Amino acid sequence: MKTKFLYAIKCLCFFAILGLLIIFAYRALKWKDTTGEYLSSVEQLYATPENLIDVVFVGSSHCYCGIHPYVLWRNYGIAAFDLAVSGQDKDSAYHDLVELYKTQSPSVIYVDLYALLFDRHDVEANVYRNYLSLRISSNSVALVNKYIEEEDREAYYLRFPIIHTRYRELKKYDFLNYAPNLFGRGEYFEWDKNGSWSDPDALNDRTIVELSEKNRKWLEDVIALAEEHGSKIEFIVIPFAETRENQLILNAAEEMLSAGNYSFTNYNKMLNEVGIDLQNDFADVFHLNVYGAEKLTSYIGMELTEKYDLLDHRGDDRYWQWDEDLRWYENSRVGQILTTTDNPYEYISELTRFSDGVTVVSLDGDFLYTETDYFKILEPLGMKYEEYLSGGKWIYRDGKLTKIQENVIGTPEVICDLNKYDSIRLWYGGTFHPENIMLGKDAYQGDCALTCVTYDSFLEKVTAVRGF
Repeated sequence: MKTKFLYAIKCLCFFAILGLLIIFAYRALKWKDTTGEYLSSVEQLYATPENLIDVVFVGSSHCYCGIHPYVLWRNYGIAAFDLAVSGQDKDSAYHDLVELYKTQSPSVIYVDLYALLFDRHDVEANVYRNYLSLRISSNSVALVNKYIEEEDREAYYLRFPIIHTRYRELKKYDFLNYAPNLFGRGEYFEWDKNGSWSDPDALNDRTIVELSEKNRKWLEDVIALAEEHGSKIEFIVIPFAETRENQLILNAAEEMLSAGNYSFTNYNKMLNEVGIDLQNDFADVFHLNVYGAEKLTSYIGMELTEKYDLLDHRGDDRYWQWDEDLRWYENSRVGQILTTTDNPYEYISELTRFSDGVTVVSLDGDFLYTETDYFKILEPLGMKYEEYLSGGKWIYRDGKLTKIQENVIGTPEVICDLNKYDSIRLWYGGTFHPENIMLGKDAYQGDCALTCVTYDSFLEKVTAVRGF
């Protein structure tokens, strides 16, 4: 009897350990990307406490590039959220809403209608983003059953047959929480200005074709789901390069929705009213950039506050994630300026206002014998002229500039801790030696007289490396 009992205990321990190993392996290998770069709106949703989200925007990359919740928070204190996934199709849009309603009770839902324009994904990664992101539940199983062919469903149920190959690409944020997934509100910041185009003839074509049964059923199901949970619903088209073929489908949707007295707004037809410029406010032909998103979200915010009575939550500690989301945007904006400016005076000026920045300032080479007055550039940081003359490395942090090292071979290396995971190593191996400035395995010393390496202590990453 005792032998059987011990055998049972050993079996239980074995399966318990095996279960824990599977859980830990899944956490590392699971899909963590709905927008790219470890950024997941689904993870952000799961990190949000219950019943805080006022307004939800549902859609694809058009949504997370074109609608920025920080604008609504900054301007009105509205707690908005982008429930957006790259290539979000009709089935995943519906079941993502089902998932959201498990913990949230939004007053208003905006649904971008780009999903009407396709039935199947062209990009395999978008299938994974949409069908592997939700936690395993009856809802995620129902989603798989709707879209995935029967012979392939088992791999999506179990997930490991798909994700096990990710061990080849595991990186830092497969093991650690990616900070924006704790406080981000689903948006993505795209700063490029690559332009788009508009076809007035296509947009003005009022021809109405028959709406497909799948599209009609999706609209009816989304409406029923929103009404079941007491949410008002708005249908929109976020600006993109729209063809006549697409416009005819949207005409059919508009006819159906108008017949039911549901709001429909195609912002492709309102670029002038919103103030969107085709050349400067698009990252590419399909996606708005940060500048376009600011304009569109501000415009929607004005309409939203006129139409609905929503509370201003600014100052309420429960909504800290929206405060952090705004901080994320502001830091990203500073990082963009630091990365792109060719003016060293502008770079230093931004540093003096960047409270989350930790910057290594390196003066190397013949900096005293150039036409550029580097002391004048660095003086606003608190540079002392006596220290400046010998060059070396400084740390600028919390408004204070501290000299760390001289340009002398043999000087002991200095380790500056940034957080419990990241440290900067300062060393001098000779003029412009790339490993004079190291963060992890990455070398940052440039071959310019002045090199600035700026680390964002809030986002926990190097945000800019510039040489002047």
